[in-house]
Amino acid sequence: MFRGPLTVLLLRLGLVAAAYTVLRVLFWLYNQELFPTPPGAVFLGGLRFDASAIAWSYMPWTLLVLVVPRPTRTMDSIQFGMFLLVSALSLFFACVDLGYYAFSLKRSTADFLQILAAGNDTISLAPIFIRDYWHILLVYIVLLLALAQGYRWSGKWTVRNAGAWYHEAGWRLLAVGGLVLTSRGGTQLIPLQPLDAARYGGSTYLPVVLNTPFTMLMSLGKPTLAARTYMPQSEADALWPVVQELPLDPALDSIYHQGRPSRPNVVIIILESFSALYSAELAGGSGHMPFLDSLMRTGINCTEAYANGRRSIDGIPAVLAGMPQWMDEAFITSPYAGQPFTSLASVLGAKGYRTSFYHGGRNGTMGFDGFVRSAGFSSYHGLDEYPARDDFDGHWGIRDRPYLRHHAQQLAAETEPFLSAVFTLSSHHPYELPPEEAARFEGTNMPIQATLRYTDDALRGYFGTVRTMPWYRNTLFVITADHTADLERKGSMGNKPIDYWVPLIYHAAWLPAVEHRSVTQHIDILPTVLDLVGHRDAFFAFGHSILRKRVPPVAIWSNNGIFTITDLTQQVQFDGDRVIGVLPLRNQAVDPTSAGDLELHLQAAIQQYNKGMLGSSLTSAAQTP
Repeated sequence: MFRGPLTVLLLRLGLVAAAYTVLRVLFWLYNQELFPTPPGAVFLGGLRFDASAIAWSYMPWTLLVLVVPRPTRTMDSIQFGMFLLVSALSLFFACVDLGYYAFSLKRSTADFLQILAAGNDTISLAPIFIRDYWHILLVYIVLLLALAQGYRWSGKWTVRNAGAWYHEAGWRLLAVGGLVLTSRGGTQLIPLQPLDAARYGGSTYLPVVLNTPFTMLMSLGKPTLAARTYMPQSEADALWPVVQELPLDPALDSIYHQGRPSRPNVVIIILESFSALYSAELAGGSGHMPFLDSLMRTGINCTEAYANGRRSIDGIPAVLAGMPQWMDEAFITSPYAGQPFTSLASVLGAKGYRTSFYHGGRNGTMGFDGFVRSAGFSSYHGLDEYPARDDFDGHWGIRDRPYLRHHAQQLAAETEPFLSAVFTLSSHHPYELPPEEAARFEGTNMPIQATLRYTDDALRGYFGTVRTMPWYRNTLFVITADHTADLERKGSMGNKPIDYWVPLIYHAAWLPAVEHRSVTQHIDILPTVLDLVGHRDAFFAFGHSILRKRVPPVAIWSNNGIFTITDLTQQVQFDGDRVIGVLPLRNQAVDPTSAGDLELHLQAAIQQYNKGMLGSSLTSAAQTP
C-alpha cells in the first residue's frame, strides 16, 4: 500500500503518542500507592498534553519533513537521526520520572537539567542507578528501538512522485495547522498549561495526566515567578509578616532563656531522608531511630513539623535560610539566588559567630558549596576537605559514622561562639552499608530503614562525644531531616501529609522538655533559632518563630504548580488563582470558615514571597551590623 507524505508523518508521530501512553500507564503503575484509583479521564485527558509535548519537541523534525517530504538517502538519514535524537531525549526524561517521582512528588521541570549538571554525582552514580533501575532502562531501550523500527516501517511504500501543486500545498497547510493546534493544546484562548491537567481527575491525579517532556518544555526559559497581588500590601504584611521585629513575650523569655549563655553556639544537624513516619515517638510502632526518639523527650519536640520541599536541594535553603521552594525551580538554581538574602549565617556571622557547613558529599553536589558561601557561611567542608578517603561509601561521599565523628572533632577546635551545620548522606538511595554495619542493622522491611538505624546510631555516638566537650552546655542543637523518602505506607493516619512530615527537635541544656503540638515548617527554624539564642534585632524571614503567635501555625509547600497550606485539621490547595480542593485531616469535616482563613494566609505568603524575590528584598536593613 502506497502512502503519501502526510500519512507517513502522522504514522510516525502516532507511534510517539503510543509510546507516551505506555509511559503514562507505567508511571501510574510505578506510583500506584500514590494514585490508587485514577478515573479514565486521567488517561484520556493525558492525550491532549502528549499531543502538545510531541508537537513542540518534534517541531524541528516536522518542519524539515514539510520542506523535504521525499528525501534522498542522505536527507533521509538526517531526518531519521533528528527523529531519533528527539525521541531519545524525550523518552529519557519521561523514563527518569518513572522512578524519580516517588522522591520528588512532582513531574520534573527545567531545573532538573541544572541539578543533573551540578557536581559530578550524575556521572559517578549512573552505574548504581542503572543497576537498581535496570527495568526502567529496559523500558527506555525497548521504546526507543520500537520507535526506530516503526519509523523505518512507516516509510516503506512512500509515494515518491509529487502531486499537483494544490495537493502539495494542501497537505502542508493541514500539517502546519495541526502542528499549531496541537502545540497550544486546542482552540482555547490561552495555550495549554500544566495546571489545566487538574480538569481531568482533580489535583490529586494531575501528575498522571501530565508528561515530563511537557512540564520541562513549559518551564524552560520562562520567568520563574510573576508578581502576585491578592490584597493591599498592608494586609499581606499583617497576615504574613516577613520583617520580624517584635520583642519576645517576657513569660516565654523566662521559660526558654533561663540559664541560657549570653551567646550560645548553634549546631544544625540535617539528616538525609529521615521521615517522622519511622519514629516510634511520633508515629508509634517500633520505629527506626531510637536515639533520636530519646532526644525528643529532652528538648522542644515539634510533633507536627513539615518540610517545605521534597528534595535536598530544597531542604537545605529552607532549613538554613528560611527559603521555601514555592516556585517551579529550586532556589539554588534560580536567578534569585544571586541576590542578598537572610540566613542563620548572615545574621549570626554579623554578631561575631564563626560559621561552617559540613557535608561529606562531593564538592559541588547540588550547588551546596556555592549556596552556603552566598548564605554567609565562612567555610565549606566537603569530600575534598575530608582527610581519610577510606571512609568513602563508593556512591555519595563519606559514611555518616566517621563523618559525624569528624564533625565533632572539628568543633572541638572551633572558637566560640560558632554556628555549624552538618548534613548526613548514608540514608540516601542506594541505601548501602558496609558488611558489618549491614549485618548489625538487618531485619528491616525496606532498605532505607537499615540506613536510618545506622545513621541514628552514628548520631548516638556523635552526642556521646560532644557531651564530653566544654562547649556542649553552651550549645543549641537543631535536628531535622531535609525531606522524607521511601515511606512504608500503612493506613491513612487520618490523611496526615506524611510525605512532608519530618522530625524537628530543639535541644539544649537550658531548654525544658516540651512537646510542641502545633504545625511548624522548615522555614520556621531560622526565626525560632534566633529567638532561642536571644537575638533581638529585626530580621527578614518568610517563616515565623514557634515562640510567637504572629500567624496561625501552618505549613506550605508547592508541587506541580499547586500550593498546599495545612494546619492540624485541613489542607487547602490553591493553583495561584483559585482554591481547587479542601482536604479534611484527622477524620474531621471541612470547616469553610477556617478554610477561607487558610486561603487568605496562603495568598499573603505567596504575595510576600514573589514580592521579595522579584524586588531583591530578602533582607531587613535593620539586620546589618
